[in-house]
Amino acid sequence: MAKHYSVEEKIEILSFLDKGWGITEVAQYHSISTSTVKLWRHQYQLKGIDGLKQREYTHFSQEFKQKVVLEYLSTDTSLPFLRDKYNISNESVIYQWVKLYTSGNKLEATRRSEMNKGRSTTLKERIEITNWVIAHDYDYSGAMRKFTVSYGQVYSWTKKFKKYGPDGLIDRRGKGKSENDLLTTAEKQALEVKRLKEQVTYLSTENNLLKKLQEIERRDSKRTNIVQLKNYHRK
Repeated sequence: MAKHYSVEEKIEILSFLDKGWGITEVAQYHSISTSTVKLWRHQYQLKGIDGLKQREYTHFSQEFKQKVVLEYLSTDTSLPFLRDKYNISNESVIYQWVKLYTSGNKLEATRRSEMNKGRSTTLKERIEITNWVIAHDYDYSGAMRKFTVSYGQVYSWTKKFKKYGPDGLIDRRGKGKSENDLLTTAEKQALEVKRLKEQVTYLSTENNLLKKLQEIERRDSKRTNIVQLKNYHRK
């Protein structure tokens, strides 16, 4: 299952920053992402110990998601500001909503039951899911919804895959390697090709979204400059 850090563990990890360690050093030493360290530090600075407590999974309606996305696209508000304003766990959550909305996809309500729903999977499925997560910049929540598995399953599989490769995803409960769990060379190659295609598609989508957001920022900046210039001439 996914590693859950207690408040005490988070504080201990953050204490390394007070000792002069850099964020990247702390993240590598504790085998966590730099974004996680940054988020914990921000939450602690913002709300103290309460900011480090494990949050309950929150239900977001379609209307709420659209409200947040439109506020981001129509103003100069930053993702971190919106994260804190609406008490959302991470700005990457909002970013995923923006990606969906700007690519023409429907923003659907997030169902509370999704976080706890797990199912039995084959080795091939676990490898495919893990490859998808890696190709999509570790979008665990997206994989959870796409493949109908739990967040804990996705996180655990990805962590094992990064450390041990495909063999780390073999289910050894009560026995050794099962013939039914072993993949042929052709199957492994097919999964790798699929992963590369997923990654290319994802990077292309990310690049297009970035261009679109930059265009919005340039347009808003230009509009602001025009308003300021008009105000200046009125003086």
